[in-house]
Amino acid sequence: MGVGGYTRIEVEPSGAALGAEILGVDLAEQLDDETVEQIKRAWFTHQVIVFRDQKITPAQQVAFADHFGELDVYPFIEPLPDQPEVIPIIKEKDTRINFGGGWHSDTSYLPRPSKATMLLAKEVPVQGGDTMFANMVAAYEALSPGMKAIIDDLKAVFTADKVHGSAGFYRQADHPMQMQKSEQDVNRRVEHPIVRTHPETGARALYVSLPHIERLKRMTTPESKPLLDYLATHATSPEFTYRLRWQVGSLVLWDNRCVQHYALNDYAGQRREMHRLTLKGEVPV
Repeated sequence: MGVGGYTRIEVEPSGAALGAEILGVDLAEQLDDETVEQIKRAWFTHQVIVFRDQKITPAQQVAFADHFGELDVYPFIEPLPDQPEVIPIIKEKDTRINFGGGWHSDTSYLPRPSKATMLLAKEVPVQGGDTMFANMVAAYEALSPGMKAIIDDLKAVFTADKVHGSAGFYRQADHPMQMQKSEQDVNRRVEHPIVRTHPETGARALYVSLPHIERLKRMTTPESKPLLDYLATHATSPEFTYRLRWQVGSLVLWDNRCVQHYALNDYAGQRREMHRLTLKGEVPV
């Protein structure tokens, strides 16, 4: 039996607060049930799992993602023509603003936010273009009992308007990726707890995705800002983070229910292309 009780896969932890590489798996092949279960166990343990040197088609990426739940369709970017669940995330050489360039949890503005995101590297810069991840469980556990008592029952108002609305970041920055018009999705406001319980592990995690939060419930935006800023800064302290270096063929799966991520924008003049899909999640509690 392998390290950690794994018999079908090899798991190599990153050594940081989260993240592990999964070795000995070819995602172009059909996986047996036991291999899938061990991959899921590694995912719940490490929150972010990385597969290197994968040569797979969009259809094979979708087939692998199907093992983890129901696939979602992202409302703001045109998908691949023959694979509606997969969207290309592209930054051209002359593009100034990148996509995902700030700490966040994907689609936290939806009534049922994405539980997971899967990203496959198709083209990467020679240097730069890494992605940072933060462990929201560890960040919550490190808070004082007094702070936990303050925030445990708080909810926030989440919206896509701050990034995708007419005055949002991507529109103001004239981001070149084609955004679909979906005013209902843009203008929707939903309420989620800022501390949520993971449905599989039972762990408590901070859920403070600043680009998607308008304010705390029953509070004004100025009143909300100091507490939200503190929690967001605390949660992304170095001791809670992991930095991933991409390679062509790297496929990464992360858990949005307990992880935030940040796509670094440090590769001016170079092209980067990823294929992304998301999985439907639960109503946060």
